[in-house]
Amino acid sequence: MFDKCYVTPRDSKRWFRTNSLSLKLLIATWAVSSFATLILTAFQLIMDYQRDFDKLQNNFTIIKNSYLDSMAEHLWSYDTRLLEIQLDGLGRLQGVSYLRLVADNKTIYETGKSDPTEESHKRFDIYHKNTNEILGALDVELDIKSLREKYFQEAIWIFIRQAAKTAVVVFFLYFIFNRILVVHIQHIARYLAENRGRDAKDLELKRRAHKGQDELDVLVESINQFRSELLEANQKLESLNQALEQKVAERTRQLTTKNESLEKAMMQIKRMQATLVAQERLASLGSLTASVAHEIRNPLNFVLNFSELLTDSENLEEIKEISRVILKHSQRIDQIVRSMQILSGYDSDVLEVADINEIVKKSYQDTVSTRSLGSSYVPPKVTYRLGESVKAPVYTTSLLRALSNIVDNAIHALEKKVRANKNFEPELILSTAVRGDMVEITIRDNGVGIPTILGEKIFDPFLTTKSAGEGAGLGLTVAFNIAQKHGGTLKYNSEFGQWTEFSMSLPLTHERPNS
Repeated sequence: MFDKCYVTPRDSKRWFRTNSLSLKLLIATWAVSSFATLILTAFQLIMDYQRDFDKLQNNFTIIKNSYLDSMAEHLWSYDTRLLEIQLDGLGRLQGVSYLRLVADNKTIYETGKSDPTEESHKRFDIYHKNTNEILGALDVELDIKSLREKYFQEAIWIFIRQAAKTAVVVFFLYFIFNRILVVHIQHIARYLAENRGRDAKDLELKRRAHKGQDELDVLVESINQFRSELLEANQKLESLNQALEQKVAERTRQLTTKNESLEKAMMQIKRMQATLVAQERLASLGSLTASVAHEIRNPLNFVLNFSELLTDSENLEEIKEISRVILKHSQRIDQIVRSMQILSGYDSDVLEVADINEIVKKSYQDTVSTRSLGSSYVPPKVTYRLGESVKAPVYTTSLLRALSNIVDNAIHALEKKVRANKNFEPELILSTAVRGDMVEITIRDNGVGIPTILGEKIFDPFLTTKSAGEGAGLGLTVAFNIAQKHGGTLKYNSEFGQWTEFSMSLPLTHERPNS
């Protein structure tokens, strides 16, 4: 820790260094002493100056009390000889630099050089004591400038003498401090920087015999004690490190053994998981195959049976009716097959930017056209609440199929309520809106609603609330998967017997790879 701060032997022989403690002490002592001298000397000079200044100002009081009355009598009697004698004596007063007597607007007497200031000049009006008549005026100026010059020169000499005294004292303090303290601090610094081994000798200062124990002796004893404790601590630390290394090696061997056991267990778990997944897939595939076979068998039986009737019938009207039934159930089979293709991921649809409003309109139109072919119920009107220029990257064909499935379910719910209540006014609302970075498509009807008990199960495959032969239960499953395919969501809210609302949210900019 002393690599950058210890003093070399060469440095210790130099009596003057710019970064030494002695020089810093010299500078600090000189600064404090000079500042104290400056303050005390300035205070003393100010006091002396104020005393002499007050003495000068006292001349104005002497002139007023002792001279003005007699000067007034001499002016009244016009005794110029006595007046001049009195003015000459007044001019010899200490500190008076200028006198001028004016009477009848004439200068009767003037001596000295005038340099008036507010504090050095004063005019006295001379009154006759009986008539109170102004006989003249006496201008008096004090030599305050000389007083200031005197004290200024005295201050300079005092500061020079004090600075010289301070310099001498500080210079001797520098050598004394360097000899008593700094040299030994340098020796301690060299010892701490050079003697770091275990076999290093104790620190000793080469000092002349002195009585008692001072701070340097205490410091040396503390360093030696700290050194011995540090060596002892290092030995303990080495012993602890060796013990710790042994424990670490032992723990490492134990962990290695445990890791090998865990790896074997993980391999067994993975094999068991693979077996369970395969069995689960086979079970799911068997269940799905049975469901698909059941859903296709029903319309297929109708097609086969009515096809036999078609070959035996010769009635044109009967043939048309039979053909209509065959067409309806064939379309159902086709719908089931297409839905299974979408669920299995077999879809050649391409991602492209399209107008969402147009897709929503087309989904309703296609659904109504399909239902019209099968002579199914069609709502009398639809309400569009579409946002302006709503475009997003979508799989157009897939999105159209998803929306058509939801619209068909909504129309079916309206149909069930119309059959139950002839006075019911069906309402189907299709709306779009941009919310943040998503476009939201909402399909709302006031039909029979969805039972609360179904919850999110309505998106499960082959789950349907329609009667046998009306649906395969794949419409909402397909719509849900298509929404996820776009990176969006499909949610619904419903109040049984009152209304149902499906909301599909699709990203406006996010693109997913073609699937």
